[in-house]
Amino acid sequence: MTPFFTNYGYHPQTKWLKEREAQNPGANLYAHWMQTIHHQAKQSLDKAREAMGRYYHRKPKQQPDFKIGDMVIHNAKNIHTKHPSKKLAPKLYSLFKILEQ
Repeated sequence: MTPFFTNYGYHPQTKWLKEREAQNPGANLYAHWMQTIHHQAKQSLDKAREAMGRYYHRKPKQQPDFKIGDMVIHNAKNIHTKHPSKKLAPKLYSLFKILEQ
């Protein structure tokens, strides 16, 4: 009887490259169950992605064809200003000329 076995109740693992056998028989069942759950979740996400894509791509909007020299109005929706309230800030900015793409 070794001192390690006396203290801990089992022999230490000495073959490090050998795959260990599960000490708890329920561990393999739990691992298989989790792999099944992950596979089902991935299938559900793929199915939802396809359904959302069908609705999104149903009526795609054609983007306007801008060229250098065209005059455009700048939308101020995402521009932060120093006005005390957003409703006091301008909604659109004046005409701008496209200089380069």
